[in-house]
Amino acid sequence: MYRRISVHLDHGFDCKRRTALAISLAKRHGAELVGIYASAAPPQYYYGESVLMSRTLNVIKELQAQNRGAVQNAFLEAAAAADVPAVVRAGETSPSACVALYARTSDLVIVSQHNPDDVEAAHETEFVEQLLLTAGRPVLVVPSSGDFAVTGDRILYCWDGSREAARALGDAAAAMRLASHLTVLTMDEGGATRNRESVPFEDLATYCVAQSMPAPDHVHRDIKGVGVGSTILNAAADYSADMIVMGAYGHSKLRQWAMGGATASMLKSMTVPIMFSH
Repeated sequence: MYRRISVHLDHGFDCKRRTALAISLAKRHGAELVGIYASAAPPQYYYGESVLMSRTLNVIKELQAQNRGAVQNAFLEAAAAADVPAVVRAGETSPSACVALYARTSDLVIVSQHNPDDVEAAHETEFVEQLLLTAGRPVLVVPSSGDFAVTGDRILYCWDGSREAARALGDAAAAMRLASHLTVLTMDEGGATRNRESVPFEDLATYCVAQSMPAPDHVHRDIKGVGVGSTILNAAADYSADMIVMGAYGHSKLRQWAMGGATASMLKSMTVPIMFSH
């Protein structure tokens, strides 16, 4: 069971959808919710060496405080109506840094897929990508379209024997224990990868059962000519998955964020909520 779940709050129209999903998961796990308000910083306009008049900046900050209060109150009211305990947090740093900071004392953090049409959302360059690499917690990303009344009942887990996949297995264990169906997807690129040493699927299945997860079904697919992202999404559709669990591959170098190809592809084309672990 997850005992503390965080969700990103802002002024975007996707906020209500991910809040509803967070409340649903919190009820499923008997968890407390933490609403983390993280929106864009107040604008600053420079005229030569001076900043926008301090009085005007104070008005902007006051308006933002009022807006923050409205968002937080709506979140608390929705949680109370569902009989879910909830608290709110907020910070003055960038959205990704703020969410990462307060999410580190939760089991899971929920955010939305980047939606360029959601102009009131907390826009930041590669917000989700930066959060995946800095939070230190599993991140559940909600697609920018679709309704997800149930999340985590039918899980598709992507397994390649890597460190990231193993970490994802541990991070998603609480969700997997409550699932009614678990499908494990393994992939290769044809003959070039079939000779690599790998952990027997039986060992993974034994581990899952020992951890009180459903006995997993095994699906193996060749990605040659299809691609990793499309293969995962096709499998999710074929097996009616309402959640995908996968490792997030990426690194930071000289402050430039880089995500692995599969992770970047999924962030752009996702159709169901995805739990990423890094």
